[in-house]
Formats: sequence, C-alpha cells, structure tokens
Amino acid sequence: MYRILLSIFFILTGFTLFAQKTFTLKGNVIDSHLEGSLPGATILLINKGDTIQKSGTITNEHGEFHLKVKPGQYDFQVSFIGYKEIKRNITVEEESINLGQFKLIENTEFLQEINITETLPPTKIKGDTTVFNPEAFKVNPDATAGELLAKMPGFYEMDGKLIVEGEEVAEILVDGKKFFGNNMNQALETIPNDVIKNIEVYEYKSDEEKFTGLKKNEEDKKTVNIVTNKSKKRLVFGEVAAGYGKENKYGFDGNINSFSDNNSITATAKSRNVNAPLKLNNRRFGNSSIDGNDIQDDSFGINLVKSKNKNDIEFSYELGNQEYENKSSNVTTYTTEALAGQVQNSSSTSNNDVDDHRMNLRVSLNSNPKNRLMLYTNLSLSDNESSSRSISDTYLNGNSLNSNSNLNTSEGQNYNLNQNINYSRTLGKKGRTLNLTAGFNHSKNESDGKQLSETLNESDEVSQSINRISDSESKNTGIDAGLSYNEPIGKKGFASIGYRFNYNEQKSDKYGYNFNQDENSYSDLDELTTNNFENSTTQNAGRFSYNMHGKKHGFSLGADLELTTLKNEESFPNQTDFDKDFFSFKPYVRYSLNLKNQKRIRLNYMSRTSTPSVRDLQEVVDLSNPLYISTGNSELDQSRSHALMASFSKSNMKKGSHLSIHAMATTTNNTVGRRTIVASQDTTINGLYFLPAGGQFSEPVNLDGQYMLSTSVSYSFPVKKLKSKLNINTRANLSHNPTFVNDKKAYTDSWNLNHGMTLSSNINEKIDFTFSSSSNYRKSTNASSSGSEYFSQTTSLNMYWNFLKDLVFRTNASNNYQNNFSTNNEDSYWHLNLGLSTKVFKSKRGEISFTAYDILSKEDQRSHIVTDLYTADYYSNKLNNFYMFTFSYKLRDGKGKGKHRRHRGGHGRYPGAYNNYNMMMM
Repeated sequence: MYRILLSIFFILTGFTLFAQKTFTLKGNVIDSHLEGSLPGATILLINKGDTIQKSGTITNEHGEFHLKVKPGQYDFQVSFIGYKEIKRNITVEEESINLGQFKLIENTEFLQEINITETLPPTKIKGDTTVFNPEAFKVNPDATAGELLAKMPGFYEMDGKLIVEGEEVAEILVDGKKFFGNNMNQALETIPNDVIKNIEVYEYKSDEEKFTGLKKNEEDKKTVNIVTNKSKKRLVFGEVAAGYGKENKYGFDGNINSFSDNNSITATAKSRNVNAPLKLNNRRFGNSSIDGNDIQDDSFGINLVKSKNKNDIEFSYELGNQEYENKSSNVTTYTTEALAGQVQNSSSTSNNDVDDHRMNLRVSLNSNPKNRLMLYTNLSLSDNESSSRSISDTYLNGNSLNSNSNLNTSEGQNYNLNQNINYSRTLGKKGRTLNLTAGFNHSKNESDGKQLSETLNESDEVSQSINRISDSESKNTGIDAGLSYNEPIGKKGFASIGYRFNYNEQKSDKYGYNFNQDENSYSDLDELTTNNFENSTTQNAGRFSYNMHGKKHGFSLGADLELTTLKNEESFPNQTDFDKDFFSFKPYVRYSLNLKNQKRIRLNYMSRTSTPSVRDLQEVVDLSNPLYISTGNSELDQSRSHALMASFSKSNMKKGSHLSIHAMATTTNNTVGRRTIVASQDTTINGLYFLPAGGQFSEPVNLDGQYMLSTSVSYSFPVKKLKSKLNINTRANLSHNPTFVNDKKAYTDSWNLNHGMTLSSNINEKIDFTFSSSSNYRKSTNASSSGSEYFSQTTSLNMYWNFLKDLVFRTNASNNYQNNFSTNNEDSYWHLNLGLSTKVFKSKRGEISFTAYDILSKEDQRSHIVTDLYTADYYSNKLNNFYMFTFSYKLRDGKGKGKHRRHRGGHGRYPGAYNNYNMMMM
C-alpha cells in the first residue's frame, strides 16, 4: 500500500513538470557493503524555488532510476528502509545528467527498532524446472552452496551421491555453465550461499541430447543450476584460509571468483598434509570422523567463461599432486556353502604418488540463429608411482588354511585426449533441424611393475613364491560420427531420426619376467602374465523418437537399434582370434503429467542391452593377487534388461513442503556374473594356474534370473514450532542375484531397508544446526549359504552458534552403532569435533578459529560390506586427538567490505527481491 500511494503521489505532483521541455536524471543505487543493487529505493526531487513542486520514482529491479525534470535547482534525496539517507544539491540545465552510483550505508540503530517479516515461497514450478528460493532458507553466513542445498526440500546424500526429487544429480552448473568440467564438489564447496540468487533443478540432458533432440535410453538424472546474484556489472567474491596444527600439520585453501553477465573467472589453490577440514561445516552428515592416513595434497585450478553475442567459451585447467598412504585391515567371513567356515584376516598398506593435469575446453557458437556449432576438448595427463603390501591369514573352522604376503610396486604414465564437434542447422520451418556430430579419442598407458609374493600352506611350508617384474603398454583410439534430423509435428511435438557410427581400437602388449637365480636377473619370460593382443569394436546404431511436450502432458517414444562387432586377435602366448556380432533393439516410453497445485506424475519404461567388455572377453589371466586369480571368457553373450519406473512429486509453495515417491522394477537375462572355483587343497587350474587351498579362481559367465525391486519416499516440510525443516527419506529394495560357485548355481536374495531423517534449522543466521539420523538394515539369504544380517544406525548433530558478539561455536558430533548378527560383532562409538572462533576486523570478514578433532580418541572406524559370497568388516585409520589453529578471510568485491545478506538474519529488505513485507514497530 505504501508503494502504491507513493507512486500515485509522484504521478500527481509530477504533472506540473511535464508542461515544458524536460531532461532525464539517471543513476543507480546499491548497498555500500555488498555493492548489490537496491530495487525499490525511493528517489525524491524537491524544487528549491517552489518546495511544493516534488517529483520522484522508485528504482527498478537493477537498482536503476530514470526521472524526467525541467531545468532548475533541486534538493535530491535517496532513501531506503534500514539505510541512512543521502542528500545532494543538483542543478539541471539544458541537458540530461547521469548522477552515477549512490551507495547507501546500513542504519544499524534503525534496524534494532524494527523487525521485517517476509513471506518467502521456498519453491515454485516453471515448466519442467523446479526453482528453489534460497531466501526462504536461513543458513549461517559462512555456509557454502552444499550446506544450502542440504536444507532444501528433496535434497539428500546417499552412497556418496547427491539426490534430488529421488534422482541422482548428474551435473552442477553455475549460471548455466560447467564449473571445472563437471566437478560437482568444487562447485558446492566454492560458491558461498550469499551470492546465490536461486537454485534450478531440471532433467539432465547430455550435450548431444541438447543438440540433437534425441533422448538417450538411460535412467533419468537431474541437473542443478546455481544462479548467482549478479546484481551489478561484476560480482567478486572468494575466501582464503590457512591453518597449523599438532605434529606440524598444516593446510591452505583459497579461491577467488569474478562473475559478470558475459565473463567469469575462478581460481583455486590448495596445499595440505592432513585430511582435516580447516573449519567445521554443517555438510558433514553422519559420521564425522576424519581419515588419519598420511597425505600431501597440492593443487591449483582455474575456470574461465567468456560470452559475447550468444557465443561462449568455457575453459578449465587443474594441476594436482597427491602423495598419500592408506592403512586398513579387514575380516572377511564367507557365507556361501563352498566356503562355509572360512574366515580371512588381512591388513594392507599402500602408498601412492600421483601428478596429474586436466584441461577442458568448450566452445559454443550461436550468434547465427540458423546455425550452432559446439567444440569440445578434454585432455588429461598423469604420472603415478604406487606400492601396496598385504598380509593375510585364512582359517577354516578355526584351523590355519594358508597365509600370504604380497608386495606390488608400479610406475606409470597415462595420457587421454577426447575431442568432439557438433553442428546444427535450422532448415526453414521452426523446429526442423539437421544435426551433425563427430568425435575422436586417443589414450595411452605405460606401466612398469614388480611383484614379490609368498604363500604358506597349513603346515607353514612355502607352497608358492613369486618374484616377477612386468612391462606393459596399451593404446586406445576411437572415432565416431553421427547424423540426426528433427521434424516438428503439430504445435507441441517433433519426430527425430538419427544414425551413429563408432569405431574403437585397442592394442596391448604386456610382458612378465621371473627372477632367474642362476643369472641373478629377471630373464625368464613368464607366459602366464605375458600377452600381446589387438581388439576392435565397431558399432552401427540407428535411433528414432517422437516427443510431445505440452503444459499438462509430456510423451516420448523411441528406440535404438544397434549392431556391434567385436574382434580380438591374440598373437602371444597363443595364436587365437574371435569375431562376435551383437544385435540389440532397445525401446523406451516416457510419459509425464503435470497436475494442479504443483503435482507431477511420470511413468517410464526402457529396455537396454549390455555388450560384454573386451576385458571380460579376453582370456588373459590376472595374477596380481595369487589368492584370487581371474580370467576372461570369449563365449560371453550380451545381457538384456527391462526397467519400469514410476514417480510422483508434489510441492506446496505456501507450506514449503515437498513430496516425492519413486518405484522401479528391473529384470535382466544373461547378466554377466562370476563362475568361482574354491580350492579345498593346493591345486592347479586348467593345468596352468597354481591355486593354494582356500584360494579362488573366477571367470565371467552369463547367468539368468536376476531382478530387482526398489522404492523410495522423500518428504520435506517445515516444523514451525522449531523453526526448522524436516526431511524424511525411506528406501527399500530387494535384489535376486544368481551365483555360480563350484559349478553349483544358486540365488541370493538381498533385502535393504534404509530410513533417514534430517532436521535443519531455519531460525536465523546466528544459530544453524542440522540433526540427522540414518538407520540401515540388510539381510541376504541363499539356499547354499548361511546368509548374513546386519544393522547400523548413525545419529549426528552439526551446529553453528554465534553465541556472543563475534564468538562462534561449531561442532560435529555423531554416534555410530553397528551390529553384524552373522558374526555377533556389535560396536558403538562416538565422534566429536569442536571448534571455537571469533570474527575479526571491522568488516567481520576475517576469522580466527581453534578446532579439536575426534577428542574421544577413536583410532579406527568399521564399515561393512555384503556380497553374494561373503560379508566383510573393514577397519581404517582415523585422525584423533588432533587440533588446529586457522585464520580465514572472505573476499567480497575485492575490498573485503560488506556483510552477509541481511535477509538471512531476518532484518532488511534484500537486493533483488519484490516480496510483500510488513513492518512492525517494536
């Protein structure tokens, strides 16, 4: 009402100014700290000769104003609720005037007397895109994009993957552009919450799909686009942090970003010799333990985006060096009948040193409305050195079966180049396009290795001894080309037809030499680990589809027809070759229905085939672990699967709730499984491969009868009394998998039930907490095995509390409970990290922190794995009783000025927003 009356007043009083020739006053108004635009600021002009004559306006969404005035002298005023007023004397002569930029300073005393309440819808639907409003989610001023997403409805993490609306996130974009290739964690950790305008979620499409319109026959995934608040010509932000801790451990992490409508640049750098984060954050859900292995990690990266006349250039380069040690131990309990009573205890230590370079270049030319051209280049180089040592003891019913000590070292270089070009042309009629694609890839791998191994039998006698070196080189070259045509049908549909050719060639030479004691050199050629082969894959694929998209209904129907030819020629140790053809027909159907009140239903069916890999087809023996020998099978056939999926989602903008339900059923014939032979005593497989008692020999085989059923429910809603958001996730699946052990076929039924909840605060920026709990129950049964049963629960609290002026308390606390019913192994332990910091400098951009990690001294952590043959408990080293002092500094607009966005804290009207508000005097 205030803005309406003010506008009417300005219109009525301004009529007197328009009776004679007028000129234009223009300028823009910004926040002096953020330097972000202030839409809705009041511009008032008072004629000094006649104070009754007044005119004015309100700044637009970009903070700009334009005001018509006649010549004269004026009192010029700029005001905005919560800011100090600016006054200036101006003289208008016979020309228009650009007054430039006005920087308003926050009136802190005034803000203490008022409270502004805003109604902010957390989500809205725009076509096929869900838009999340970050203004509706209050996070601490140090939060990153990852922490912000964790508070939004429908987002959660599962098995190391980011999930939204029940589907895996395939890519994260920043302002619609790729960020360091497709480094999702880099985007989530680099972009701070206070520069985010909104979050967009929509269906993932590969660059080829966007270009050709042909939908790939794959499971649906999501794209998350982080839209930054570029409310002025350039947005500059970043952060640097350095820490030093116990035992001379240190860490440095920094990034600087400069974003504008047409250009952006991001530079990152990191150096550390400890895995501990420099500051605790609220994204560390569940287990809060930290890897305690030695590490030296140094990296640098730069990401550039340049846009002009609808043409884009995206470039990123990353340089890294990692030296790390990994120590672990595990207890493996075999459950299948052939291995019943067998238990293996093992420990391993590995060291790796990797230097790598990664470069991505993407050029998009779109200035001509009839033509589009896209070029891609990806290049990676790496040098690596590694060593691993393992010691294992295997028991059968408590009696020693074998023991093994195995040492492997290697040095290698890798090179990989991928190049693609896509061209599209519009052919007269709207929607009628011709698309051409072509690509080239080449990779090379060179490696030198050494293996020392000794196996003892139950009598502690040496049953096998290996002293071998190896030298290998492999090259892979591929080309592909495609053609597609799109034809519009009616107002809402179009048909597509396409053809694609792909050729891939691989050459591999590997030599193994055993140590000759008489000659004191590695001169004996080992034919078991020596092989020379060449293979090629040729694929001819056709694809057709029909797509119809309306406001309410969406429909897609299509199929792929593929003819794949695999050729392999082995020249050593045997002269063999094979030539196999695989034909596949892969149809798919998709339907979506958009209902009222932001409800959406989707139904999908797809059929897929999986061609055996060349590695599975090649009968080349892998002896890297003498207790687990494997080879290929040239008789493999392709597998075929059918999948049916259904989903329902519903969003309530007013309540801030989101519900998604997903269900899927798949069945697979000729799945590639493993035929496993377990040696009950020292034996030789196929007259060639020595296998100690308790050892395993396996090869891939086709097996029928695999299916899986799964469902998931995710529901997010606000808890008003707690001023928080509650996200509940429940997942269940049943898998039926065939096994083939000692030539006996059986089926393993595995049930997995997971229930989790996350309570995220939405109070204010001074108190930000995330409470989460996740329970998982797994059970597997097999007619020829004892089966397994396992339960685990993780409960955690992550909290940020600005409890006194500039003092901040942070904590990650968690309890982990695990119970392996199969082995009666029960464990419960706590992890606790504590941090205390203070903001420094007038701008409060600096922060000095002290953090103590895992003060409860849990030295290792157990994780559990269930397979068709065994269950295993893995123990890995964790960092404990460690502390670190850290200094960090936020960069904003290159000046270090400004505060976090006040709308997070509940005061002030944020730049760029046009929500209704009510002002209540305290």
